[in-house]
This record gives sequence, C-alpha cells and structure tokens, in this order.
Amino acid sequence: MPSYVFVWLLLIFAWAANFVIRIGFSALLPSIIDELQVSYTRAGLLASAFFYAYVIMQIPSGLLGDRFGRRRILVLGLLGGALSAGLTGLAGSFATLFAARALTGAFQGSLFSNDRAIVATVTPPARIGLGQGVSFSGPGLGLTVGLVIGGLLVEVLPWRTVMMLFGLGPVMAAVLIVRYVPAPASSAAAPVPVGQRLQRLFSNGPLWVLGLVSFCAIANQFILATWAPLFFNEVGVADLGRAGSYAALQGIAASVGMVVSGWAHDRLVKRGYGSKTVIVAGLTGLALSMLAMAAVIGQRSLPGLAVVLFLAAFFCWSIWGAVYALLGRMVREAELGTAFGLSNSIGFVGAIVGLTATGWVRDLTGSFSASCVFAAVLALTGVALVVALRVPARTAGEPAANH
Repeated sequence: MPSYVFVWLLLIFAWAANFVIRIGFSALLPSIIDELQVSYTRAGLLASAFFYAYVIMQIPSGLLGDRFGRRRILVLGLLGGALSAGLTGLAGSFATLFAARALTGAFQGSLFSNDRAIVATVTPPARIGLGQGVSFSGPGLGLTVGLVIGGLLVEVLPWRTVMMLFGLGPVMAAVLIVRYVPAPASSAAAPVPVGQRLQRLFSNGPLWVLGLVSFCAIANQFILATWAPLFFNEVGVADLGRAGSYAALQGIAASVGMVVSGWAHDRLVKRGYGSKTVIVAGLTGLALSMLAMAAVIGQRSLPGLAVVLFLAAFFCWSIWGAVYALLGRMVREAELGTAFGLSNSIGFVGAIVGLTATGWVRDLTGSFSASCVFAAVLALTGVALVVALRVPARTAGEPAANH
C-alpha cells in the first residue's frame, strides 16, 4: 500500500471519530430539548455553539500547524476534543452545555486546516481529487455512526453517558496518528512572518470566493446533519432510534459522494474540464433535492424523505474533492494550512447561520418545509459564486507542490 494511501486511511478514522462527537449530538438533541425545556430556536443556537469556536480556531490552527508541525497540532486537537466530549456530558445547564460544545468546536477546529494540508502535500497530483475525496469520507462514516449509535444508545442510556462514550474514538485516532504517521521533515527555509502570510492570503480574491461557496454548502450540510432526525419526527417517526437511523442515510450518501466525485474529478480534469464543473453539478443537484425535501415534508412522506435526504447529502458532499483540489492551486505549499483554515472559517459561518435560521423558520412557520426552501436558495447562491470564480492556472509566485 502506498504511504499516502495509509495516511488517507488514518485521517478517515480521525474524521469519523470527530464527527461522532459533532453529529452524534444531533441524535441526543430531542432528549436535551425535553430535559432543558428549550425552544427550537434555542436548540438551534445550542447546536451551533460548536461552530462559533470552530470558526475562530481555523486560522490560528493553520498558522500553528504551518509553523510548528501539522501532525502535532492535529493530535492535540483530537485529545482536546475527547476531553470536551466528557465535559459536555457533565454540563448541568443550557449555559454550561453551550460552553462545553464551544470548547469541543475549538479543539476540533485544529483538524481541517492541518489534515487537508497534509493530504495536499503527500498525494500525487494526478490523484489529488481522489485523495481529498477519499480521505474526507470519514465525516460521512462518523455522521452515520453518530446518528445511528447515538439514537440507539440514548434509548437505553442517559444522553450524558452517551456523550462521554463518544470521546473514546478521538483518543484512539490520536494514538494511531502518533504511532504510524511520521512527522514531516523540517523546512530549511526561514518561516514567513505571520503578518506577511496573512496579508497575502487575505488579499487573495479567488480564495475568498471559494470560501463563500463553502459557506453555502456547509450551511446545507449541517442543516441536514443536525435537523434530519427532527425532519423524520415531523413526518411521523416518533421513535428516536428509528429517526436517527433514517437520518444516518446521509452519512452513507456523503461517503459515496466524496469518493465518486473525487474519482470523477480527476478524470474530468484529464479530459480538459475544470474543477468548477464538479462543484456546479453538485450544488445544482443539492438545490433541487432541498426543494424536493420541502415538498415531501409537507406531504409527510417517509419514503420520499428518505430518498431525497440521501440525494441531498450525496450532492452536498460531492463538491469537496474539487473544492480542496482547487484551493491547493491558489496558495503556496508553506501556507496551505493557513489557507485551508481561512477558507473553512468563512465556510463554517454558514453552519452557524444555517442552524440558527432553520430553527427560527421552524418556530415561525411550524414546519421544516420552509427551512428546506431556504437551504435550496443558499445552494443556488453557491452555484452563482462558482460561475463567477476566476480559477488560477497556478499559484501566484510558487505552485503548491503535491508530492
């Protein structure tokens, strides 16, 4: 097995372990709503607490990884995320639960900036789309496990105990990464001053546009991941275990979408098509799926909801291999971690907006149908941004090498 494929596999496990904590919380949310007696709007705020800190940590963790070692920062984040999961289970009020989830987001914020940069630097250029897609399929697996296992466990265990059990996965992932992923060799070049690095990235217009595309997609991604169990509640599935299992269909679709689209991306590029083609196709499919979801929720159709949820997740996640391959062409290799952090911090504001707005629209209208229409509008906005994006042929000054 090539060494870069082994790196992909370990990062799949790390992402899956993190997503069990991140998304498994959604399967526990109905129990938390009952215990704390909160509205859907406040539940949306609680679910979004993770993302406030997650967004804030994207750029700092990228800077730290670029400067002190991406593996080191990644491992510290995994261990801190496990500790925060335990603290979530101990929280006794809305305020402390909000704080614990924010702390979880802060630690998990170290993974993306550093692991995407690692993949970009170890994967051969001809396999970069597949590499970014396969190695990022872990969130889909973790989403499935978190929703299914979380929904089943909360039927027999207190939600607090379930949350603590979720913390075991990241500890195992951290041990495996320390044991089997060698630390990269130190660069002989003098480090670029932080101010100069940030100035260069913040003035990179295409990077900002790509971040706004991520905003639109990530808002949809976490609307689905967080609220899907309650979508199924709304169409008549009262049992939390069943609702979580149905919602977990999106995790399977996400993993399939990442792998298939990454494979397709590399072949389309060889035939002269651009990465933008994959992104436009994915976001268009997502918009149509969310409009269909609004209709089936209004009709209270369980089979219809299961089908369109699968399709929406497939299309939503199918864009990321192309997005990350494109980002790798926009910046210098030494700044990849910070660039991924900047792009992801822009994108994850979408999670905050999407979760809060979805809960607010649900309280206002009494149905999640209108929330799905809102999600479709976001996806179409993403299509317009991709069409307007000017893609550089290579990084200005220095191409991002993929070894």
